[in-house]
Amino acid sequence: MIIAISAGAVATAWTLLLLQIDPVPTWFYVFAWYPTLVLLDAIAVRLDGGPSVLWRKSAISLFAWSPVIWLVFEAANFRLMNWYYVFLPHSQLERWAGIILSFATVAPALLLAERMLRAAGVFRVAITHPVHVSPRDRSLSVALGIGIGLLALALPRLFFPLIWGAAFLITDPLVYRLNRPFSLIGDLERGDWGRIGRLLSGGLVIGVIWETYNFWARGKWIYTVPWLEEMKLFEMPPFGFVGFPVFALEAWSMYHLLCGLGVAHPLGAGTGLSIRRTVTAGLAAVLLSWGILAGMEQRTISSTAPRLSDVPGIGESTSARLRAAGIGTVFELAATEQATLNAAGLTDPEAATAVSRARLVQLRGIGTKHARTLLSLGIGRVCDLAARDPELLTAQIGRRTDAVRPTAAEVRIWIRAARRRCLP
Repeated sequence: MIIAISAGAVATAWTLLLLQIDPVPTWFYVFAWYPTLVLLDAIAVRLDGGPSVLWRKSAISLFAWSPVIWLVFEAANFRLMNWYYVFLPHSQLERWAGIILSFATVAPALLLAERMLRAAGVFRVAITHPVHVSPRDRSLSVALGIGIGLLALALPRLFFPLIWGAAFLITDPLVYRLNRPFSLIGDLERGDWGRIGRLLSGGLVIGVIWETYNFWARGKWIYTVPWLEEMKLFEMPPFGFVGFPVFALEAWSMYHLLCGLGVAHPLGAGTGLSIRRTVTAGLAAVLLSWGILAGMEQRTISSTAPRLSDVPGIGESTSARLRAAGIGTVFELAATEQATLNAAGLTDPEAATAVSRARLVQLRGIGTKHARTLLSLGIGRVCDLAARDPELLTAQIGRRTDAVRPTAAEVRIWIRAARRRCLP
């Protein structure tokens, strides 16, 4: 029954997305992922008859620490600039709530995928000769992790991929010391590759689901990975899918380091926590999260869900007439024929301007703020944007605003999309 209900909830989220029924397009990630997590858990229970993970108190710990784990990588992205977000909720309170709810699914997705694959018997027999890992090896692992992490941050254009793996090299030796049964290095010492194999394969599967959900959503992320901007499978460069299995190892070790420190519950277990440590760590996590979320507002959130009245050239009076005609969003306006706008009382020039501006606003998440900047540079239509040189336009925008966004890569993404739409 739970499998059917959760699968039905995922299908409903997709249906509402395709029908563009608000707020699902903006909040699709949340609407789709939570029933997906229930589905992964229910399938595991069906396969092995074991207890549910989601309905134990350890799940509270997992969901609570998941945003903190991912926000570490968001902080790294302030330097890497490998992805950015578009069309997030307009209200900051709603936007931050959406971010936290979304990031709360990250670690559960990866750990539940490993649990489901284990229940399915994947890599159940994956025993080889034990691998001796000395204390010196573990110390070298930590040093290497710190080194490649710093290298990625120091020279991001060349070494950005190294950020994926650095956290694992740093944290798993610490898990080995504090909570050896959950250490992946400990698995190697026993010659058991099963959990590592399930995390790697599960990470790839979850990564594909992440990118599938993201590609069709309105509120989403867009990658600006150096050298690979034009090669995309969904929004991700194909090479980037290699990072998901590695990230699964990191998420496992980062979470179980928190367990070893006594501030989180191991998955599926209800061992006692240190109240003092938990409160201290919780307060530190809140402060860290607040700081990173504030940084995201400046560095990685490029646009928010556009409102009709904020579209350049469309004021309250025009937007009221549009709403009276049944056109309530920028996206509906962009898809509307001129005759419909004439019936709403707009003249031909007003209708043409309204549609062209709406189409510019919605193109690759440009949004109303950036559209106003483009308009100040004489770009009022998508095809005006297609005719511009990316480097020259980036320089012109830079003289108009001191904001971090749009970056040169973001402008290239806009112009590339405009050219696909306007040029033969």
